[in-house]
Amino acid sequence: MIAGWLLGVAGCPASETPIVKLAPITTTSGNMRVRVFTEPAPVRSATAVGKYTFVATDNELARWDDKGEAVSGMVSGTRVVALAPENAHAKVWILTDVGLGYYDVATEVFTELLPPPPAIGVDYAQLAKDGASLAPAGDGGVWLGTSHGLIYASAQGGWTRTPITDPVRALWRDRVGYLWIAARGGMLARKPTGETVQVTDKEGCAIVDPRIVIGLSGDRMLVIGADDQGHERLAIGKQLNWVTYRALPAVKFEAATARGDAAIVMGGGRAYRISTDEHTVKPLARDTIRLVALVGTPPVDWTIEPTALTLPAGATSLSVADDQLLVGTRDLGVARYRQGDTQPFGWLRRKQMVADAMTLTVGCARIDDCWIATGTRNAWHWNGDRFVPGGPDQVALAIVRDPTTGTIYALHRGVDEPAIRLSRIEGTTWTPVAKVAITTPGEAPEISFARVGPSGTLWLGLRYRDGLERRPAGLAIVEPATGKVRYSPGPPGDPGDSKADKKLPIPIGVLDADVRGDVAWFATNEGVARLAAGKVALWTEADGLRSELARAITIGAAGEIVVATGAGAGIFDGKAWTFPPALRFEINDVIAARNGQIWMGTERGIAAWDGTKVRRVDMRRGLAENVVLDLATDQFDRVWARGPNSLTLISQ
Repeated sequence: MIAGWLLGVAGCPASETPIVKLAPITTTSGNMRVRVFTEPAPVRSATAVGKYTFVATDNELARWDDKGEAVSGMVSGTRVVALAPENAHAKVWILTDVGLGYYDVATEVFTELLPPPPAIGVDYAQLAKDGASLAPAGDGGVWLGTSHGLIYASAQGGWTRTPITDPVRALWRDRVGYLWIAARGGMLARKPTGETVQVTDKEGCAIVDPRIVIGLSGDRMLVIGADDQGHERLAIGKQLNWVTYRALPAVKFEAATARGDAAIVMGGGRAYRISTDEHTVKPLARDTIRLVALVGTPPVDWTIEPTALTLPAGATSLSVADDQLLVGTRDLGVARYRQGDTQPFGWLRRKQMVADAMTLTVGCARIDDCWIATGTRNAWHWNGDRFVPGGPDQVALAIVRDPTTGTIYALHRGVDEPAIRLSRIEGTTWTPVAKVAITTPGEAPEISFARVGPSGTLWLGLRYRDGLERRPAGLAIVEPATGKVRYSPGPPGDPGDSKADKKLPIPIGVLDADVRGDVAWFATNEGVARLAAGKVALWTEADGLRSELARAITIGAAGEIVVATGAGAGIFDGKAWTFPPALRFEINDVIAARNGQIWMGTERGIAAWDGTKVRRVDMRRGLAENVVLDLATDQFDRVWARGPNSLTLISQ
């Protein structure tokens, strides 16, 4: 009988593994960090060819049309190392950690070059680690800059190593055929004749450690790097006539792109415009910046001014598509600015982690080693910097960590599979747990919650699809050690579990649960249920609940029970339910951190409750959106949140 079985395991309360003591994350102490994700990995580069914009991240290469709609994820699960547009031939060169090729925009066909012969010494996986750069050669081939020098590859698959063996950091081929090479030790120029010359302070370029090179209007070039003393410098030149500048005050520039007749450069969280525009009256400003010529004689006066652009958090790259400035970011995709905009008017975002998401569960082995499931295809592995899809190519329904042993479990199923499977996760390896097959009536079984109960059992809320509707399917209790699965109520046709239902009257519409020791609390569509000593108690509106449609439930650090409803949060002190006036707003989810904080996901952001006051984390405090649907915590007392279009991590 399931009631007796639950009573037996409930008699062995779990001893929680000690965790590092952390100061409470609060909205007022100044130690709260809000990091928002709409994309799993940082944008490395973006470029536009014809009607398409190509965006490269650590995980994929995506293609967008001129309306800002995602056309396809061209390359998935592969790191894109470099992109290089060749507008004259309507194609873009693509270097990944597995190969080199080009995409023809007109025919929409990707052609991969033949692998290089071993004597060339090109290791694509190593290029992904060291970095590399591309520049079209203009003859159908491409220049490849690597940490071991410059290499030429033709479209027919021929490979040639050049005499340049210094590490190459950036490449640019201008309209008259010069190939500009930012190499360790200084700038090099390969003339259209094939002759290579070094560009030094004799030509007016005093940069010996260049890292950025871009083409400007009028066949000019802009180079950014450091001089022989390590000071940040900019050099602007045409062929072999250059001028080197310093910016006052000093700024280290991280990215640059040409926009019209000017250059947009980014550094220190600001965007600046470098141009030859002449202003008769310079506006007074506290953040004035200017260029001072150090080497060479300027043929024209170049000026630098802060722009009014508000850069998004974690900006990583700059590029241009038609009249739009594109700013790549670490976590939020690509922001799009029109001429004159100060804020993005739109974004290029694929939102793979949250598209069609149903829930949010998290399990962490270490602070920078976490698995996240949102009920979509694949789970996501967090390494402290980015998310990488992992696990089997199946629907990842839930991740749950046993706090006693540290074991992390995943619940998943094939897209059309009628049963949910269980796996143990160690590092990036998923090992199936034998004999576990969790079923429900109807189609597409899902997990509404996953908790670890006494003795390492897994308590799972079940639901399934009936046409277009989702229907609850009760509770499943899994013993990972034996593979045994029990249900409440029992599955159709199981007379043994039908008898057990009478002794364990937990409503079938169970939506959430929390377990502490030998007591479990359930949020159901018929009220709040408690299982203790094998007996179930149920509270409804007749017992003080403002709404019986409970959405979520949590056990606070002091043992208080907090239930989330559409009519607000109710708190049970062991005797009666109260609904504090400060918490009478619609709540989608609620969790308790070990440090005493109660966090609530609402339609107006995340509400933090300290027992006295409610403080909000919303779009004004760093969220990408105010609607928060699901919350989760990890053993480090970090708060994870899911909105319709974003994930959020709140930490110290």
